Amino acid sequence: MFKDLFLDNWKGKAISLIISFGIWYLIKSNLGEEKPRFPVPGTGTASSPRPTATSSPLDETILSPLAPPIPGSKESPK
Repeated sequence: MFKDLFLDNWKGKAISLIISFGIWYLIKSNLGEEKPRFPVPGTGTASSPRPTATSSPLDETILSPLAPPIPGSKESPK
């Protein structure tokens, strides 16, 4: 009875066993690896500093046509 259980269709059972060990090995080897960590926007330090109030005059000349006049500013409209 037990002999027939193991020896009946033994080639298929052996191939199934080899495939199952292969799948188990692939899963086990990938679970041990640490996933690469990619930077998430907004969580790290900025790579370039943000523009400050003392920006270059070139920036002001480029942006002046787009910026509305500020009430109470000392500059006269151009």
